[in-house]
Amino acid sequence: MKKLFILAAASVAALLSAGCGHNIGAAFSGKMMNVGYDPELNKFGIQYYDGVMVTGLNKEKTETHLVFEDTAESDTHMKTGTRMTYDHFTGDQVTGYVVDLAEVELKK
Repeated sequence: MKKLFILAAASVAALLSAGCGHNIGAAFSGKMMNVGYDPELNKFGIQYYDGVMVTGLNKEKTETHLVFEDTAESDTHMKTGTRMTYDHFTGDQVTGYVVDLAEVELKK
């Protein structure tokens, strides 16, 4: 039983300490309803979004530039609009395959 516990603890530690060098994300503009688990807010339930939600997806040395525009016009020729710009830059990563390759090269 003790060996099984040590094996399980080592497996969990290995999973938690492994890195892949990716930064996960998505961009969303509009209306959405989510029923279940929301990873952005880290909670279960029903969530309703009306607007812009952005999370970047990139690797090291990556640059992202997003522009969201929304305009509305009424019958009385009134016009309104919104514009959101999202810029993101990721430099060198501290985990992942690039770091692993550098460590292998240093050992040679």
